[in-house]
Amino acid sequence: MASLILRNVSKSFGNTKVINSVNLAIEHGEFVVFVGPSGCGKSTLLRLITGLESVSEGQIIIADKEVTHLKPSRREVAMVFQSYALFPHLTVAENIGFGLKLSKVPKDEIETRVQEVAKVLRIDDLLARKPRQLSGGQRQRVAIGRSIIRDPKVFLFDEPLSNLDAALRVVMRIQINRLHQRIGATMIYVTHDQTEAMTLADRIVVLNEGKVEQVGTPLDLYEKPANKFVAGFIGSPAMNFINGVVRSVEGKPAVSMGPLKIGVKNSTLQAGTCLEVGIRPEHIEILSPSQSHLTAKVDIIEKLGAESLFHLQTEVSDSLLTVRADPIISAGVGDIVGLNFPEHHLHFFDRNGKIV
Repeated sequence: MASLILRNVSKSFGNTKVINSVNLAIEHGEFVVFVGPSGCGKSTLLRLITGLESVSEGQIIIADKEVTHLKPSRREVAMVFQSYALFPHLTVAENIGFGLKLSKVPKDEIETRVQEVAKVLRIDDLLARKPRQLSGGQRQRVAIGRSIIRDPKVFLFDEPLSNLDAALRVVMRIQINRLHQRIGATMIYVTHDQTEAMTLADRIVVLNEGKVEQVGTPLDLYEKPANKFVAGFIGSPAMNFINGVVRSVEGKPAVSMGPLKIGVKNSTLQAGTCLEVGIRPEHIEILSPSQSHLTAKVDIIEKLGAESLFHLQTEVSDSLLTVRADPIISAGVGDIVGLNFPEHHLHFFDRNGKIV
């Protein structure tokens, strides 16, 4: 295990800066996930750590040793790519032990270590097969085994499950989680899948345009987003955003959204200030129209079995509001329903997307 520190790390391609002064400290044995939209720099940052890309500015420190300008082979890191990159003419055992063979490790030791790694990954019965005889999940485990056997200080995963079908991703996600618990290694994982990020990570790093927007536990990012970008990116379906205006109600500031007026704790807000109010689909309550000051028309219903997603037309938003609800709710397309926005679940953002 090893710690990893990034100090003011930047990367530019010509005049384009794709990583902008990233500072990050990852502890021994921590599982950290990088997330963000396509082009945000998460894979580039991973390649900077492993040495496949050179750093334009800043320092990279692994296990208290600066590795900023070291070759990848000297950084003691292992990377698992999106593609399995297995040798088709070698057996599973030969693929896993290939790196040790290049390092001239004795044959007996290679065989012993291959068996140990294969047992951890539950592929010890596949060692004699060739990659073409394996499923996608089995191939990915072989690729992971090839990294584990080197006993690196840091494991780096670049969207390793994106080529697998949905059911297999769930299985592999559980296996990667189990692997981390078993070997206790420091792991950094890049994904665009929020479910992977939320279920695997000790901490999540949210990136946007080469900058770190927020670092925190999955629950911190879900409940206390630092800004509108994080609030809208974390969570699926995404958070709803509604335009509001600050009004004075009985001498205290409140945000007006059509017929709704909701008090805010920030007493410095001036009347007339425009805000955006964020609320997650699972926090909006569907009521009968007579029970609410705000009504909506059901536009689309997605029935997912254990839950339903209602997409609603309202007078407070030009875009459809999404509500995650119990499938027993009997409302149908075209029906009018009432809505309740619990105040303790609301997030308020200024025009710059900052929390207020």
